[in-house]
Formats: sequence, structure tokens, C-alpha cells
Amino acid sequence: MTTGFSIADKRRIESAATDPAVRARLIADPQAGSATLLGRSLPDDLRVRIHEEPAGAMYFALPLPEQAGPVPDATTRRQFFENVLFEAAERAPDLRLRAASDPRALFHALTSNDLDLPPGLQPVLFLDQPSEIHVVLPQPSDSIEDELPDDLLEFVAGGAPSPCNSRAGENKSAVSSGLDKLA
Repeated sequence: MTTGFSIADKRRIESAATDPAVRARLIADPQAGSATLLGRSLPDDLRVRIHEEPAGAMYFALPLPEQAGPVPDATTRRQFFENVLFEAAERAPDLRLRAASDPRALFHALTSNDLDLPPGLQPVLFLDQPSEIHVVLPQPSDSIEDELPDDLLEFVAGGAPSPCNSRAGENKSAVSSGLDKLA
């Protein structure tokens, strides 16, 4: 079962994978590499799948509802968008069923067209299962703009209105979106 493999665990693995040697070990043996990084053994029936994010794509791994625990603050652009998905999935469990069919349209629906992924990036969603966990390894930071921009950082911290509302007439954050946007 996935119990005990949290979103924070995924982020620890993602962060450690910025080291090329760690990344290579994770890709070669996801089970052993993940267990080593987390400092504990993983259940025998749990399969860890590592996905390297290619140029032109933005990968997301949507957790199961029982992968509870606090969602770490976003420190990268991809994590910001991922956190929007996590929040929506927590409010509407049926999101997991709809997420894989059209991820870009899903972001638009969640935020009344307030939030879109960066132009040119194709979203790809992986859905965790009880016996299979997906961990995304973003592109190395020297090949993409990885840090969260200042306007998004202030928004996440609660000190600024949403900078992602270029098509909407008023400021609304993705986090305050109502369930009616998921219907």
C-alpha cells in the first residue's frame, strides 16, 4: 500500500535528484534509490516509477487521497502548478478520473481560465495507484527556468493577488476555487 509515501517524500526525492549521481541511481533502480533517500525500506508490493520530464512537457504525479500529509510549499514553477492540482484533487476526488483525459483543459476549468500552464509546455499526468507511486524528476535546473518567479512566490505566500489571471477580470486564486468549477 502507499501509506507512508507522502507528497513530501516525493519532493525529497525530486530535490535529491538534482545531483546527477543520485538521479542516475534513481533511474537505474527506483525502488532501492527511493528507499535509500527516504532512509527506510519500502513495502514489497509497492512499485516506484520514475519519470524524467523532457523538454516541452510538464509532468505531474497526482497522489491518492490516502497519501495524506501537508503539501510542501512550492519552490519551483512545476511544483506551483502541481500544488494547484493537489488542492483540487483533495476537494473533488473524481478529478483523478478526468485529469488524464485533457490536463490543460482541466487547469482552465479549475480556475475559470485564471490559470494556464506556460505556453508551449504539454502537461502529462501520472496517477498514483495503491501499488504504484509515480515520482517526477524535472529537467535539470540549468536547462529550464526552474525557480518560482517573484510574483508567484508572493502569491503563494499570500502577499499578492494572483498573477495568473491574464484572461479573467478579477483576482481569484486557484486555491479558493469552488467545487462548482469541477462539475
